[in-house]
Amino acid sequence: MPTRVHIMTTRVIALAALLVLAGQWLAAATPAARFNGRPKFDSGRAMGYFVWREGETWKVRWTTFGAEHRFSGRVVADGGALSDLKRIDVDEERKVIAPGRPARVVRGPRGRVRGAVVRTRDEDHIEQENERLLRFTALTDDDIDGFDIKARGVTALRFFLEIDGVPRPAEIEIGRDNVVVAETPLVATLPE
Repeated sequence: MPTRVHIMTTRVIALAALLVLAGQWLAAATPAARFNGRPKFDSGRAMGYFVWREGETWKVRWTTFGAEHRFSGRVVADGGALSDLKRIDVDEERKVIAPGRPARVVRGPRGRVRGAVVRTRDEDHIEQENERLLRFTALTDDDIDGFDIKARGVTALRFFLEIDGVPRPAEIEIGRDNVVVAETPLVATLPE
């Protein structure tokens, strides 16, 4: 038969666990204003995700240091709807990141081409499954990839972002100040 101390200890531990979980949920929410403006990054000279917004349009980009990585995840909207999904044009995006710098091609020790060569997109998928869910998977090496999507009437956006099948929140930067939130999922709260 459990003693009175044992019962009280169990209740205190359960309450503490609930408070920690509630605190993590609240801490994970980032106001949408923190996402305003394009972060600073260079294709092939940065590793990870870059997320920002311009008005109703949310922009998600990813790039690597030159090694091949699989970027995958989903964006989930609470309330409202996602619309106008647009995959980026790599050549246009490169002009914004590095104006005037031509794409470079590097040959490895065996003569194989390495560097900013855009692979075929047959194996990559960026699809809006319904008005509240977008899924993507893309293999990227020393290049930039990503998408734009509009969020209308949404109260929160949840970004579940993975690199090589693992959440890596330290590799996600948001907004013009390149803030690292280091939470997974990354949650943007929008004013109602």
